[in-house]
Amino acid sequence: MERPPSPGGEGGRSIRLCRGGASGAGRQPSSTPSDSATERRPCPGGRRLCGVRLPYILTNITTVHPAPGRGERAMKPPIVILGDGAPWLRLGRIHLTAGQCGLITGPTGTGKTSVLRALAGLPGHDGRVMAVDGGIAVPLGTARPAVFVPQLPDSPLRSGRVDTVMAAAAGDGPALIADLLREVGLETAAGRMVESLSMGERHRLAIAAALAADPAVLLLDEPFALLDGDGVQRLRSIIRRRLAKGRILLVSEHRPERMAGLPAVHLRMPAPDGHAASPFPNGGIANEDGPRPETGPAPPVLLAEGLRLPRGDGTPLFDRLAMTLPAGRRFHLSGVNGAGKSRLLRCLIGAEPVEDGTITVTDLRNPSPRDLPGRVGFLPQEPPRHFFAETVRTEIGFALTRAGLRPPDRADRVDRVIAQFGLTALADRPPPSLSVGERQLVALAGLVAGRPRLFLLDEPLSGLDAPRAAHALAVLAAAARRDGAAVLLASHDALPVSGWADRSLRLENGRLHAVA
Repeated sequence: MERPPSPGGEGGRSIRLCRGGASGAGRQPSSTPSDSATERRPCPGGRRLCGVRLPYILTNITTVHPAPGRGERAMKPPIVILGDGAPWLRLGRIHLTAGQCGLITGPTGTGKTSVLRALAGLPGHDGRVMAVDGGIAVPLGTARPAVFVPQLPDSPLRSGRVDTVMAAAAGDGPALIADLLREVGLETAAGRMVESLSMGERHRLAIAAALAADPAVLLLDEPFALLDGDGVQRLRSIIRRRLAKGRILLVSEHRPERMAGLPAVHLRMPAPDGHAASPFPNGGIANEDGPRPETGPAPPVLLAEGLRLPRGDGTPLFDRLAMTLPAGRRFHLSGVNGAGKSRLLRCLIGAEPVEDGTITVTDLRNPSPRDLPGRVGFLPQEPPRHFFAETVRTEIGFALTRAGLRPPDRADRVDRVIAQFGLTALADRPPPSLSVGERQLVALAGLVAGRPRLFLLDEPLSGLDAPRAAHALAVLAAAARRDGAAVLLASHDALPVSGWADRSLRLENGRLHAVA
């Protein structure tokens, strides 16, 4: 990966982000940060941009977590984050000048999102975050120079017309709105309702709204995760143009290869202290090595025939679509943003009525969602918004209750699936305190614990690093073999484990096509 020269004049280099006690990022102070609102600090010359004089210097970014026997630990200003949302982190020094990009990578749950949210001055972090402005460190939340685009679109991007949402971000300039929508590939969506957009399309809209502010600093959290190939290329072009204009970007990403060829300083987040290199015990998961035994035709768990579903403008999204999912088989469903993958899954569980056609699930004809608990494990694209329990362990237990299951081995089953998904260290944590990827694993664990006959999974690997994604696929494969369950996994890109699916399908122009 090409990297710009470091602030100190060295060639491009990789900066490792250290946790407590690690060397290299600075000395551990003997006292907590002062409460002074400002601190004098040299800032080289540079033009003022959106209220911030560049270069933009981030130093000793810290989150503080009161750990048993260790007490609170923090780094001194100018930039400090105080809060108990995550184990304390120390980013020794990030120095990003105009036109530079920082790429934050690291395992799931290491605090990448927490750092970006804190830098954006968003709720959830006590204390203060400082940015250098004209030689004086000022609270970052006061100047608001940074705009944050989260992994999942926020509430303001859930309703209303697309052009209305953009007008709120960009003002009343129709030409600017049209240019921004064209830049992210939504030029034909201006008159559509946000509710009709796919998650990938909503993410494109969130990026367009962020660009409308022309921020000095743009913070992107897993920005490629919801985008198809076209969206990935468009975002890469956007990043390149922003850097050429002298803006600063800080990007978190599980798959750094998506940033290949873009100039970026690589910042690596280490695994939490005390965590093994691999968080996954075997957990009773059988190896996937070797060919699966050939068997005779399996009975269908799901049969869909002649499905027709219109778009908002009356044109068909599906037209006489048919699908058969035999027991014990695994299917991968792919398609571009807006192809209709999520709507198809909702139709299959009866959450969205079709205009024509029949759906049979485990001998139930045209079922409604209330008919399917215990039979179908459905994972929507936004499971982190659907948690209610106080701990991970309780949440997975509630998943069994919601499915109408009260197995005699309930506690053992919950503990077993927690171990299978590598969640033992998080079992007593509240789900809202987890990262998006960790919450995704909790949702998957709840489904696997219920042992349904059919899994319908919408982007289940979103937010997961490569080892966790591969392990989650192994758990699902083992569950399908054990119980004879069918699995339909929808995603916009290729799976990280080749050969995982027995059959690959692509949804395009309202029809399913076999993928060789």
